[in-house]
Amino acid sequence: SAKDVLITSQLRVAMIENKKIKSVNYNIDTYKKKIYIYGIAQNKEERSEVINEAKEILDVKDVIASILLLEDLRIQRD
Repeated sequence: SAKDVLITSQLRVAMIENKKIKSVNYNIDTYKKKIYIYGIAQNKEERSEVINEAKEILDVKDVIASILLLEDLRIQRD
């Protein structure tokens, strides 16, 4: 719906403006006023910033975040 497109756009702008977030690392989908965020965060602070930005948008019912941390993706070497 138009409202979902507006919510997605608002979150995208908020993430671009927030210097603590590397916005290109995230995909955003909104369906029935629920925001689905997929991506890779540089650290825990960035992940929190993304989720907080999403929660601040008007009319959002829920935020479902599937955000991995960069450190979790690194290969552990012995």
